[in-house]
Amino acid sequence: MLKLIVHQSPALIGFLIGLKLSLSRPQFNHVARLIDAQIVAEGKQKTIASLYELIVDAPDASNGCDSLRISPWTAEDLRSPRRTFVVEELKRYCESSGETIIYASIDDSLGEKDKGTRHLEAVEFHHDHTKSTKKKAQHTNGTVHVALRLQLGGMHYVFDERLYLREKTVRRLNRNRPKERRLRFRKKGSLAQEMLGELKALLPAGFQLYILFDSWYASNRLLKFCRRNGWHVICAIKSNRVFDGQKLSQWNKTLKHQRYQQISLTATDQRLLTYFVRSLNGRLNNLPFDVCVLISKRHPRDTHPKYFLCTDTTLSPRAILQTYQKRWAIEVDNFYVKQHLGLTDFRVQSFEATDKWFALVYLAYL
Repeated sequence: MLKLIVHQSPALIGFLIGLKLSLSRPQFNHVARLIDAQIVAEGKQKTIASLYELIVDAPDASNGCDSLRISPWTAEDLRSPRRTFVVEELKRYCESSGETIIYASIDDSLGEKDKGTRHLEAVEFHHDHTKSTKKKAQHTNGTVHVALRLQLGGMHYVFDERLYLREKTVRRLNRNRPKERRLRFRKKGSLAQEMLGELKALLPAGFQLYILFDSWYASNRLLKFCRRNGWHVICAIKSNRVFDGQKLSQWNKTLKHQRYQQISLTATDQRLLTYFVRSLNGRLNNLPFDVCVLISKRHPRDTHPKYFLCTDTTLSPRAILQTYQKRWAIEVDNFYVKQHLGLTDFRVQSFEATDKWFALVYLAYL
């Protein structure tokens, strides 16, 4: 089989120039080479060394590593122009189509590394909810990042992403860092709020936002932040949340004699799924506004229902569930950047270098 050889794409170079990246000429060249190779390379692993082997007239792969490790640019030099580009594209689409409702999905993703990987600052053991059970928690070595995806009609982009570190890891890394380079711990909810703040600063008036996320992000702080900005939230919530004086799990028992509303939805594989739903209107504990809560079951005898919250009390239960379905697309994004663009194939040690790699991969995904 002939080896793939990569020539830099004129279209890609034109696109990157149009973003007006704040990079020097050598920095720009390294970024362009890596993005081009990430897009077209077919191998299972897309390390810097393997990518540079494919590029015509590329310097030694160590130069590509140095562009992430020691070159004086930051991940924000790629993220900021990307955010501006995404908002400008949405504004143009709005003008041509008349669409004004943006669905903003928030999710985190765990990128697995080898168990023996120990000396990369962004890599650590994280709780893996896909492998954990109620009786035993499982942890996976890797990286965790939080992403914000925007959808307006037929247009959809990953607007921003942030790397996440546990608090104990931040403390450990800061012991060996000078004061000016110390990392700051941020919870996942705080990272999500930061990204929404960046969106607020760029998005003009006239758009209606629905923020979608799972139960891990359904904190009162984030819910209040969204409502203060005039945005609505549709999310999953946990059964122990207190609603009008009692836990949602207790409401499920209290309403056992109330009739279900049967709602049929089309899954991504085109199967028709029917859910048995009861709805409640009221207030969650310590929230100053009314919400609608859905208790959803796969069948009437289901003993483990799912709970959903919507701050837009004018929506029907069917519309709430149909809107929440749109969150699935960010799961596809997370799968694609890991499997096809090599998001977790980095081998650079410092947190800042890894952050640059993530910004590169998501710029390639744009």
